Amino acid sequence: MTIYQSLWATSQRNTPYGDCAGDEVCELFEFALTSTALATGDIIELAVLPATHAPSDAILISDDLDTNGAPTIAFDVGIMSGDVGDAVSARTCGNELFSASTLGQAGGVARTTLATAFTIAGTDGHRSIGVKITTAAATQAAAGAKIRLMLKYRPV
Repeated sequence: MTIYQSLWATSQRNTPYGDCAGDEVCELFEFALTSTALATGDIIELAVLPATHAPSDAILISDDLDTNGAPTIAFDVGIMSGDVGDAVSARTCGNELFSASTLGQAGGVARTTLATAFTIAGTDGHRSIGVKITTAAATQAAAGAKIRLMLKYRPV
């Protein structure tokens, strides 16, 4: 298992946060594929959910990540274990936002419909939101194809 990281996970981009109750923040997180093919079990550390914040909406935007005539790529999107930015330790990725999504097979947009996406509680520490590859692409798209998460979140 390999952990790939977005610019937000490596602190090259800042994650905005709400400064008082009622504020809602919307951030578009993205990751561009590299030339290395994603394997089953790989995780993309895509987004950062700031401490004391909870999601209020999630929209997944994906390019066509599997260019095969019979595409197979599937992934989960959810809260990761461990510390934000840790690419060395063994980490897990849940499926609270999207479960078994096949959006990357042709590309498109999907809004979360899972109740678990709206019941994620705020915590005292920042958390990562990851994309876990559950089925690898039959033919991965060229480097530069992107997966994006438009995450709305608010202080709790």
